[in-house]
Amino acid sequence: MDPLRPEIRYQKVEEPRGDEEEVEVTVYLHSQPSPLIREQYRETCIRIFSALLLLLVAAGFVFYDFQFRNTDASASQHRFLVHLDESPDSRVSGSPPPLTNHEELGESHHHHHHDAQTSDNEEEEGDDHEEEEGDDHEDGHSSPNHHHSVGTFHQAVAVTDSETCSMLARDVLKSGGSVVDAGISAVLCLVVVHPHTSSLGGAFSSIYFNRTSQNSSILNAIPKEASSVSYGVPQVLQGLWVLRQKYGKKPWAELVHSAVILADEGFLVDSILHAALVANHNKVLSSEGLRSLFCDSRQSLKNVGERVYNPTLGKLLEQIASSMSDSGLPEDLIHSLMTDIGVTEMEKFTESVSGHLTIEEPLTLHLDTMTLFTTGGPTAGKILSDSVQKIYNEKPQQESVSELLLNSSRMMYAHGGAWPRELSYDSSPLQLPPWNPTPVGSNVMIADSHGDIFVLSLTLNSTFGSGFVSSSTGILLSDFVQGQGSAQNSSPLYWACPSVLMYGADNDVMALSAYGGSSVPFSVAQVVVSHLLLEMDLAESVTGSLVEVPPKSSDPWMEYFGLQGNGTEPVVAVEVQAEHVHVVKFHGPCCYPAGL
Repeated sequence: MDPLRPEIRYQKVEEPRGDEEEVEVTVYLHSQPSPLIREQYRETCIRIFSALLLLLVAAGFVFYDFQFRNTDASASQHRFLVHLDESPDSRVSGSPPPLTNHEELGESHHHHHHDAQTSDNEEEEGDDHEEEEGDDHEDGHSSPNHHHSVGTFHQAVAVTDSETCSMLARDVLKSGGSVVDAGISAVLCLVVVHPHTSSLGGAFSSIYFNRTSQNSSILNAIPKEASSVSYGVPQVLQGLWVLRQKYGKKPWAELVHSAVILADEGFLVDSILHAALVANHNKVLSSEGLRSLFCDSRQSLKNVGERVYNPTLGKLLEQIASSMSDSGLPEDLIHSLMTDIGVTEMEKFTESVSGHLTIEEPLTLHLDTMTLFTTGGPTAGKILSDSVQKIYNEKPQQESVSELLLNSSRMMYAHGGAWPRELSYDSSPLQLPPWNPTPVGSNVMIADSHGDIFVLSLTLNSTFGSGFVSSSTGILLSDFVQGQGSAQNSSPLYWACPSVLMYGADNDVMALSAYGGSSVPFSVAQVVVSHLLLEMDLAESVTGSLVEVPPKSSDPWMEYFGLQGNGTEPVVAVEVQAEHVHVVKFHGPCCYPAGL
């Protein structure tokens, strides 16, 4: 190869003439690069580019691995949204699934969980299915081999009868609210989207358990006196305010906010509400207030996925968010209710509505292996507590538990002033009251992995209550017209018995609630006996039965306990164990868990 030689360029300049000055001539030497240097330059560039490309590929693999080991930031969210799209509501309508009410509120779905809300079919097919999820560790990484069964959550769970309300309650927990804050938010949501079971015009019974202090308290938002009119005395709002003042962390207005949006901007009819509308279409059509909400211009019931607006209730909730100052209803609200109802005994009605509710000690049963906390009178908590105590005192063998459960329940129901009306009054020295105790319409259950639990059971006495909607407030009044003072011989007014149990060497805790009427205390007692006395699996305890009833049994107690007729009413259990929260419910669309 020829040696590198400089290239010399010359510029010709004319010589100066005469007096002209000399002109300086500059010669520039330029180096011409050889083909070898150009080749070396290209090779260097290729090496640098290849190294950068390999580095990017390696970084991509690291990021991919990191994402899947820390799992649910995106994949879990995708599965969650898929479950929403495949909700029971969308399948019933047979049309493209609408957005859930929660999605329309613009709430975030980013959360770590072990399952999403599942349909009834998915639950029945997947009860034994295990889903691989990453467990959060202190270093922020997660174990790829960490498994949890469906219904298990790391941090907390909210369970209500509405998917929307469960997710709103979950978001309150996620933002630092207490279990009571989440429960209040859920109830106010149900008041808007599930008026067939929940209303500010209804009543409730609740229990709160604090794991740190191992103390429990109850609040029965149930009228003290019988109503002076044919409508029940509203108690829900006053009770929620008292609970918020005692156990809440979030501002009251913040807890009311989502319910205001749902009422003002509209909510979507879900399959549960639609089923109630169809089953009670005569009551709905005969009520001007319900008809204006749930019927179209042709007086046809709105279908699943159709929108309902309740601006009157939204305006009231907005006023309540800023004007509520104590446990009594604001005076202008009381005046509006009396005007709409046409109350003649104004003083008595005002006293009933303005009566202050108080937080009380629970009914507590201490046994060798557990402590049961439940609500006392005027609920069915004492029937539950006495039944469980009698069975535990007998220390039965498994083969004799069935008969003992039936006999103990018969005895304690009768002692509590409740038994089938088909039985002769001569079978007991006690006189049955002239009313039937009120069934449980809806339940709210909130629990976190620390063991704090809140359970609340709502009622309107019957589906859609009285059917009367106050035109100036939007409040649907119940037909729960009895009061605590009208109870005879300690007979329960309300079949609810929301309960919390603490048990075992590690003081694990569990919440229990049930739906329906006379079967509620029996169903809850059966779960307690199955799971804690017989040490059966919790899922089997909730969904199974210790009693086998002949198909053609003529014993009226069998239907009274929910063992015949329409079948056992749904039971829901939330267990906090080993810093995880487990949800088990009876098959059916009774509730939707939303967890963190």
